[in-house]
Amino acid sequence: MDKTLGRLLRQIRPGGRHQHDALLVLTNEVTGRKRRIWGRNLVTDAGDVWYAQLACAQAPTNDFDSLYLATACSEAGGDPTKTSNYSHFTVHAGSEKHKTASYPMSPDTDTDNTGDGTDIVSWAFAYTTADGPFVAITHSFIAKTGAGTTNPILNGYKWAATWAKDASTSCKVFANHEMLGA
Repeated sequence: MDKTLGRLLRQIRPGGRHQHDALLVLTNEVTGRKRRIWGRNLVTDAGDVWYAQLACAQAPTNDFDSLYLATACSEAGGDPTKTSNYSHFTVHAGSEKHKTASYPMSPDTDTDNTGDGTDIVSWAFAYTTADGPFVAITHSFIAKTGAGTTNPILNGYKWAATWAKDASTSCKVFANHEMLGA
C-alpha cells in the first residue's frame, strides 16, 4: 500500500472525520486557497497537572497561554515526550502567539477545526499576514507568555510536514485534547 494512502487511512475516524489532535490551516489571503497539515501532540506531565488543577477548580501552577513555533526538537527521535520543556525545542524567533480569545473551549465553534468534539478541549492560535515570516517549522508547543530556558510546557506538537508562513499567508493552529477518562 502507498505510504501516503496508508497514513491517510490511519487518520480517518469512523464517520469519515480526520483523527488528529493537532491541525494547522494555512490560508493564502490572495487566492483564498487553504492548506491543512495534521500533526500529533502530546500533553506533558505539566499539562496533565494543569488539566487536573482546573478540573478541581484550583488555580493552575502554570499559566499556559501562548504558542511557540519551532524548527527542531532535541528529544530522542525528534518527538516530544511527557517530560519535554521549552529547552527541548529550537524556537523560531518572533513566533510566540497568545491564544485566540475564548479558548480553550469545548466543543470548538471554528469550522476549520475538524478535530473538535464534545469531549475534546480545543486550543486555537491565529497568525495574520503581518506575523512572520516563519520557515522550516516542524514542531510547536504551548507554554506561558515569555517562556524560556526550562519552563514547563502544556504539550508538544510534531507536524506531519515541514511548513512555512509568508507575508501573503495567515494561519490557524489548533490543539485538540480528548478527555479519555483513562
